Amino acid sequence: MNKTHISNLDYYLPKSSIAQDPYKNPEDSRILNSETMRIHKFENIDNVVPYRSLLVFNNSQVIDVRVKTIKKHTHGSVEIFILRIVDEYSADCLLKFNGKKKVGDQIELDKFSINIIKNLNEGFRLKFSLPLEQIINNYGTTPLPPYIEDMDYKYEHYKTFFSENGFSVAASTAALHFTPYLFQKLEIKDIDIKFLNLDIGLGTFKPISTEYVEDYDIHSEDYEIKEETYHEIINKKKNGYNIVCVGTTTLRTLEHVYKTSKFKGKADLFITNGFKFNVADYLITNFHAPKSSLLSIVHAIYGDSWKILYDFALENNMKFLSFGDAVMFKIKNNGI
Repeated sequence: MNKTHISNLDYYLPKSSIAQDPYKNPEDSRILNSETMRIHKFENIDNVVPYRSLLVFNNSQVIDVRVKTIKKHTHGSVEIFILRIVDEYSADCLLKFNGKKKVGDQIELDKFSINIIKNLNEGFRLKFSLPLEQIINNYGTTPLPPYIEDMDYKYEHYKTFFSENGFSVAASTAALHFTPYLFQKLEIKDIDIKFLNLDIGLGTFKPISTEYVEDYDIHSEDYEIKEETYHEIINKKKNGYNIVCVGTTTLRTLEHVYKTSKFKGKADLFITNGFKFNVADYLITNFHAPKSSLLSIVHAIYGDSWKILYDFALENNMKFLSFGDAVMFKIKNNGI
């Protein structure tokens, strides 16, 4: 099979189309049905998803891992972005401040101190003078995406109401449209809901950096799904139900588990053009950034016509990226 040139995942995204503010009521957002090319209010999602559906969500919670502080003596600004907790006092982090950073440095900050103990491919391993749990709870803020202006009032809107497990540094943004009321509406229509957990990392924001998409080294992310839950999903599919993945992370995880038969581990499945889907029948997702691995999933589902679809969304003033609107795709080349 011919490789996909990165230009096939590129398009012009005006800054004005990138949603900077969340919807005050997520139900007021919009969703485009890619089959009918009709735009609906998200509050009517129970009428948009097909009859006899099961929706699968990622319930990994976004942790307040961005710590903004100052140096104790010089008052220079410091930003710490916690990527992964190693132990009670140590974590792999991005570290930002003016000046050199080297292993062995101890840096006195306003409320605590840090030691740089190891250089990493991305950032540093830091040892904190206080437990990480205390650092996050007392000084952490929600890590909004780099393309959204950082304002306190947006933080609560970047977390799903049902998240309860895991350690994500980015949200499953397709799920941000859902509210308890919409869950009730789905339940009334006898539409079932299941959950899995995939910890979303910063890799989700990285553009594909190779000339050909398939040559890109995709990031891996920790995931877990209860074995019982997975088999319930598969049995529903075999009995004619439509499996609707809410978010690309959910889709990647389910397809990864199908291929590996492992219910816990690291998901590194890279979905590119020509991929054969086995579990997912539909995908609800937001509109993605140019040259992203997320857009590669859209390309695999919808082919080159995705550009026509995205142009249609832009022409109809739909909002893009994390706080934006949604689209629902039907996945045709699938089946167990």
